[in-house]
Amino acid sequence: MNKLVLAKTVAYLIAFVAAVSSYGHQVYLLELADLDPLFGIISSAWITPLTVDSLAIVALMVRGTDTVTAATRRWALVPLVLAGGMSVAANVATARNVVQVVVGVWTVAAYIIAEGFVNKMEKKSTSHQVPQAPAAAPTSPGMPPVMVDTAEALAFRQAQAEFRKTSSLAGLNGSAE
Repeated sequence: MNKLVLAKTVAYLIAFVAAVSSYGHQVYLLELADLDPLFGIISSAWITPLTVDSLAIVALMVRGTDTVTAATRRWALVPLVLAGGMSVAANVATARNVVQVVVGVWTVAAYIIAEGFVNKMEKKSTSHQVPQAPAAAPTSPGMPPVMVDTAEALAFRQAQAEFRKTSSLAGLNGSAE
């Protein structure tokens, strides 16, 4: 199984545990607040917590994408912190002992950390691919085949040339100091 797929699966499992845990705590607190039913039909205590976890998921998706500006990714941190804070606050407010406080904070933090790691894996796996040399270069009739260097050899020579240009060591960059 692909490591990225496995990491995403585990992150979603952690998210499920955190969402179910904090959802129940938020419903309990909102029922204590005796909110009016939404549209006079359904209890606000059961609908409102969906906005908290949904906002956190959207904010994490925005932060993990390259299709938005860097400023938008930074701004997505605000709703992420607010939603995470609401979940943690509900978990802590309903806790009856220190262990429940730690578990309440941990479930939310674990999801945010896991999702952050998954996003880092996605960025690295898509942005650092080594170009592959063609399998066989075309040859002219009667001519020997062209020798094609591997991508690693080409990258090494390019790095070596760059090092020689920027090195302050005498003799490497052609200057005799």
